[in-house]
Amino acid sequence: MFAKFVIFTLLISSKVLPLAANCYLNDIRNDWHVIVEFKDEELKLLRQQPIANGTILYMVCNMDDIVEMKCENGQLVSDAQLTFCHNRLRPQMKVIDDKELCPYQLYRVGYNIHCRDQDYFFPTYSVCFDHGKMRCVFTINEAYPFVQGRPFGMQFDPDEIFTMNIFSAYNKRDIYANFNNRLGSSQAFMSSNEQDRRFDRGHMTAAGDFITNTLIASTFKMINVIPQFHAINDGNWRLMEEWARNPINTPSKVCSGAFDYVLTLPNAEGSEVPIYFRNALIPVPLWTFKVVLNRNGVRTVFVQYNNIHDQRVPPQLPQFPVNICRPTSCPTSLDLRPSNYFGYTYCCDQEDFMERVMPNLRGYC
Repeated sequence: MFAKFVIFTLLISSKVLPLAANCYLNDIRNDWHVIVEFKDEELKLLRQQPIANGTILYMVCNMDDIVEMKCENGQLVSDAQLTFCHNRLRPQMKVIDDKELCPYQLYRVGYNIHCRDQDYFFPTYSVCFDHGKMRCVFTINEAYPFVQGRPFGMQFDPDEIFTMNIFSAYNKRDIYANFNNRLGSSQAFMSSNEQDRRFDRGHMTAAGDFITNTLIASTFKMINVIPQFHAINDGNWRLMEEWARNPINTPSKVCSGAFDYVLTLPNAEGSEVPIYFRNALIPVPLWTFKVVLNRNGVRTVFVQYNNIHDQRVPPQLPQFPVNICRPTSCPTSLDLRPSNYFGYTYCCDQEDFMERVMPNLRGYC
């Protein structure tokens, strides 16, 4: 009964559709298949809807459980029943040697799948990772319109790179102890049960850029995050993410990262102390960036200040690195809040940024 429910209620639209109509996946919140589409002689991950008539879908739970379906005049038909995916595929990391793009270590995150008599690796995004400081330098992905929120209970994967000691550095208790150790027990920047000023594992490639649970899960890797103030992650950074996947821009190519400027805070003696989460590892970046190349080839560059504790209002910030951004007007369709608490954000001259600051990303975003 459950399999019949999935095929006819989950996957087939009940609308009266014209001849050769597209198909739609409805209510996929609880589905854990990797969905691969074969269309125009190309096999790729399903990233958006609708599904064109004649398209073949491969619903991949694992290599022993693949159901083939075809969109025929508005209905997804199959000779096999689609059951709930209990033993789902896990995202893998593939080491890539490309020092021109990433001077550290480049990874592609995705899924290994055997389909149509061939082995494929379907990437969801790429990560440039600095093992020396355990920091995400930048990520590259494509953004599509938002479909659903993250599934309940989604947890981060330490990637076999982060030891448990490093992985736990993001725990609230560890962050509080670290602040006391670096700044003194009288420091006022972090409390033992901090809420308003807490840190997030801030996604660089956004979970919301993906359509299915399995693709969303691939973004929950520690190599894809930076220490980001919660108010900023849920503030202007979120607004930029949502703007990048707005239908006016999608599909868009997005590069997100953190510069090698480290947040400093004053200790009891007034000396500025650089903030790392664990010894000299996992630096809290002072400046982050996001590059969005929309479907029409229009590029927008954002540089953001990651310090909610600074009371000065930009552009009076003495730390502003003029060498990484020549400020220009931001898109009128994006309403960013001019506040350090939400992440003060500059829009930058895109040609200057790509030529002087991130020439390695030209061609990717």
